[in-house]
Amino acid sequence: MTTERVDGRTLRFQHRRPELLDAATEYVLDHGIANLSLRPVAQALGVTHATLLRHFSSKDELINAVVDKVRADLFAQVYADSELDTAGSTAQLLRITWRRLCEPKAQRQFLLLFEIVAGKGWQSSDASELRRPILDDVDFIAGWLKRDGWTPEDASALATLLLAQIRGLQLDLLISGDRARADRAFELALPQIGR
Repeated sequence: MTTERVDGRTLRFQHRRPELLDAATEYVLDHGIANLSLRPVAQALGVTHATLLRHFSSKDELINAVVDKVRADLFAQVYADSELDTAGSTAQLLRITWRRLCEPKAQRQFLLLFEIVAGKGWQSSDASELRRPILDDVDFIAGWLKRDGWTPEDASALATLLLAQIRGLQLDLLISGDRARADRAFELALPQIGR
């Protein structure tokens, strides 16, 4: 029987991982992943390179942890949002969510998503870890559409279409900065699902 040996220092400082992940997530959202190197991340976080490696064994592990955290935080915000509790339909849910996603701090998440996709991150050895959160969005929206009376097959297809439109509009907004035009285009997509 083989057991992985964990050194005492790692055990002593394991409580720091969430704190380091919070700070690393902010760093990645601010700086992107194109030229990400663990040494500058460690320096920005005020820890040594070795400390960062104790908690995240590689750059890929750090990026995966950041993506997971971004997704978990987003869904936690969605489920804790009292305004979303009052959403009576998928269209209302998407309107509220769209407003939230257009806030500058939230748009950093889209920059990260686009950077991962543009860098062909979905084709990496960890592709399933990067794809799963992206596909979770389809399931989330499809669940609302089913509550609105759509069949499971149509709900999944329509959720895919709506999500593609939202992501495309987010990319357009990031590039153009034209919020009024993006908002108008978003509203034009909603009649597909009813008001």
